[in-house]
Amino acid sequence: MLTVLFYLTGHDKIIIYSSLLFVLALLGSCHNTIQHRQCNNAVIDPIIAINGVYKRLDKEKEVFSVFERQDPTAKKSSGVLYFTKGHVNLLDSSSARLNNCRAYFLHGNMLFINIGIGNGFDSRGFIINYRDKKFYAEPYYSTDVIIPDEPKPVFNLVYQNLTLDKPVYNVGDSLYGKVSFKSIETDRDGSKIEHSGEGYFRAIVIKR
Repeated sequence: MLTVLFYLTGHDKIIIYSSLLFVLALLGSCHNTIQHRQCNNAVIDPIIAINGVYKRLDKEKEVFSVFERQDPTAKKSSGVLYFTKGHVNLLDSSSARLNNCRAYFLHGNMLFINIGIGNGFDSRGFIINYRDKKFYAEPYYSTDVIIPDEPKPVFNLVYQNLTLDKPVYNVGDSLYGKVSFKSIETDRDGSKIEHSGEGYFRAIVIKR
């Protein structure tokens, strides 16, 4: 089974398999092919953390992926509305907000900001790849059902905007941000599916 994040607990040790998911999401049967991958400059706003949206998120409980360590004291990390395949009614903002935010370094100094959710059978969301004030966003969808030789979907970016509170992050830092983007997926049948995300998010940067 694949999910956005996998947590195993014991003597305060947490083993996280999101790096494996990230690789599989990009290289597996549901590989996302990005045409004309485009980097844009992020806007740095040091006072974004005092935006009132975060006070509202403080009043909500975190949404956890299956197999994540369930921390009942955790506050909501994502206020992002993310619409993708499976969301027929774009006015259904309740289900569109069912995601969380995790920020981590896998290797080098590329920071991955993952906004999504996993239910034990599949996972979906988008990842903001950030380094040196430049970024690009890419949707992902991963499932535990593997179809050999399945054609890979293609994503074409329409627009992307990102605001962060700092230009550089280190492990242990708090991260606050806002994102808006739209990407058009062409699936194996040639159908067009719109992916879009917009809203505020926050996370503690970790190393994986």
